[in-house]
Amino acid sequence: MRILQIVPRYAPAWAFGGGVRMTFELARQWVKSGHQVTVYTSDQLDSRQRCAKSDDVIDGIHIRRFRNPHNFLAARFAFLFLYPMGLARALQACADQFDVAHLAEARGRHTHWAARFLPQQNVPFVWSGYGGLADGEGMRRIYRQVHDCVFDTASMVQRASGLIAQTAHEASVYSQFGARPDQIREIPLGVNWNDFESLPLRGQFRHKIGLTDKDKLILFVGRVHWTKGLQLLIPAFADVARRMPQAHLAIVGWDHGFLNRAKQITTELRLSDRVFFLEPLFGSERLSAYVDADVFALTPCVYEETSLSALEACACGTGCVVTKQCEIPGLDENTAGLTVDYNLEQVANALWQSLQQGFAEQSGANARRFVQERFTITAVAKEHERFFADVANAK
Repeated sequence: MRILQIVPRYAPAWAFGGGVRMTFELARQWVKSGHQVTVYTSDQLDSRQRCAKSDDVIDGIHIRRFRNPHNFLAARFAFLFLYPMGLARALQACADQFDVAHLAEARGRHTHWAARFLPQQNVPFVWSGYGGLADGEGMRRIYRQVHDCVFDTASMVQRASGLIAQTAHEASVYSQFGARPDQIREIPLGVNWNDFESLPLRGQFRHKIGLTDKDKLILFVGRVHWTKGLQLLIPAFADVARRMPQAHLAIVGWDHGFLNRAKQITTELRLSDRVFFLEPLFGSERLSAYVDADVFALTPCVYEETSLSALEACACGTGCVVTKQCEIPGLDENTAGLTVDYNLEQVANALWQSLQQGFAEQSGANARRFVQERFTITAVAKEHERFFADVANAK
C-alpha cells in the first residue's frame, strides 16, 4: 500500500510527546512490511528548533516538512499558531498518489484540511485521535467546545473512512461525535520490543540522583503540563512520604508551562529534598530511569487515553499507578499496576500499596510480560495494516 501519514510534528520532535514517537514507530514497521510511507508534517522540532530539511528520508520513510511561521508560539498555542504553510495545497493535489491516509492527533489545521480535501481526492483517511478528542477541563473545555462548533468536528469524524480508538472510552468519544460502530476499531498503542529486550543494570539512574537501592522511587515521565496532574501527584506523594521516609519522587520531562508551579507545590509541602526535577532523558538513560523506579506514576486530569511512557515503564518491568484518564486496557486484570480515579486519597493509597515489599517486584514482572504479549509495535502495526486494507478495498 501507499500510505500517507498526516501529523502536526514528526520525528525527531520528541518534545511533543508520545504521538510523535507512535506515528514514527508505526511508519517504520509499515516500511519493513513493504509499504510505501510518506509523511506530511510541519518543520517544528521544539519551541526553538526547526528541521533544516524540507524533504527527508528516515528509515525508508519519505518526509515532507511544511514551514510553520510561528515556531515558539506554536509550541505553546498550537491551536492558534501551528500553521504548516503549503500543506493544504499538497492535500489538494494527492489524488492517485496514495491508497490510504493516516491522520494523527486532533483539533489542528492538519485535521481540518485532511478531512476537507482527502475525500475530494478520493483518498480514504483513517483517524487516530490519540486522546485529543475528549473534553478538557476549565478553559480547555470551553476552547474545545467552541472549536467543535466552529469547525464542525462531528462532520469531520463522520467523514472518516475509519477511526482508531486506543480504549473503549476513546471509542465512546467517537460515538459522541456521531461515528458509526463500523467506522471504529480498537487498536492499542505499542512499543518497539527490540528497545526493551536488553535492559540497563539497575542502579545507574539512582546513582545519578543520589539514591541507594534501599530507597523507594516513584517515577513520572512526561510533559510538565497542568493536564498531566502533577498538582495531584505531588500532594499524593507527600502523603506517602510522611509514612515512608525512604520514598522519593523523580519528575522527568520537558517544561510545558507548569514546571515553576510544580516546584512551588513541592516547596510548600516541604518536599524539596525528596522530589527531583530532571530534564528529558533519551535512549539508555530513559530506560535506566524506568528500570530503577519501584513504580511509575501518571495522573492526568483530562482524558488522554493510554500513555506511551506508562507502556515503556511496564516494558522495563516497572508496575504503574495511573488514573482512568490514561488507562492501559487490562492493566489491573493482569496485576501489572493499579488504575484509580483522579482523587488524592486513591492515588496516595495506590502509591503506598505499590511500594510495599513484594508488590513492586510482582507487578513489575507481570507488567513486562503483559506488554510483550499485547502491546508490541509489530503486532499493533499489523492491526493498522489490516484496517487500512479494509478501508482501501472499500473505496
